[in-house]
Amino acid sequence: MKTATIQNGVKAASPVMVSYIALGMACGVVLYDAGISILGIGLMSVLVYAGAAQFLAASMLVLGASIPSVILMVFFLNLRHVLMSASLSSFVKDRSFGFISLFSHVLTDESYGINYTKSREGLWTTDEAMITSLSTYGTWVLSTIIGGAIGSQFQVNTTIMNFALIAMFLCMMVQQFISREHMIAGLVSAGVTVLLMVLFKHNIALVIATIIASFAGYGLEVRKERRKDRKKDKEIQSDLKGGKSHE
Repeated sequence: MKTATIQNGVKAASPVMVSYIALGMACGVVLYDAGISILGIGLMSVLVYAGAAQFLAASMLVLGASIPSVILMVFFLNLRHVLMSASLSSFVKDRSFGFISLFSHVLTDESYGINYTKSREGLWTTDEAMITSLSTYGTWVLSTIIGGAIGSQFQVNTTIMNFALIAMFLCMMVQQFISREHMIAGLVSAGVTVLLMVLFKHNIALVIATIIASFAGYGLEVRKERRKDRKKDKEIQSDLKGGKSHE
């Protein structure tokens, strides 16, 4: 792999890596307070690698939730990764099964946002995308382990990290507002999420809102493409009529 490829991948990932240091350490502290060992924190980050899900797991464990219920909620919360992976499938379809498997595992909201935006620009390679994802992955795993070690020695207040997580997601979301359809899908997601959280008062509302907003965005995109096709058809018919009239 070329040095320039590695540099481009790390450079694109650097803002997320910086935020992951703070958030990862906070997550490590929270997980340790929830009763998970430093080794367990490291394994969870390596195998699960989902910041929101790990914070959720810590909260549920503190509240005394059973292990099966934690696993089930983490599964539902991470279902959005299926949609994210699907939208990048055409980008990595020519790579090997091993590459695609690893790329899928290290995909998160943040690395997806970077790679999706870059791939749409047409100047982004799959190797650069992998380096971006691996850079954020390594940063998160290491940061959570360090956080667990800190939590085992000191009492740390992680309240501010809740706002840092929200701020990071808002920044990633704004980068996706590249068209009216994306903005509408974002507004639908926000509105449905608030409504369902009020009704259900449960994190399953996030999963349902994600699915609804995804289908809304898909429907808008399909409608947009159909309008373009109809416009092209009209232009072709107009050109044909114009040609006949000249004859």
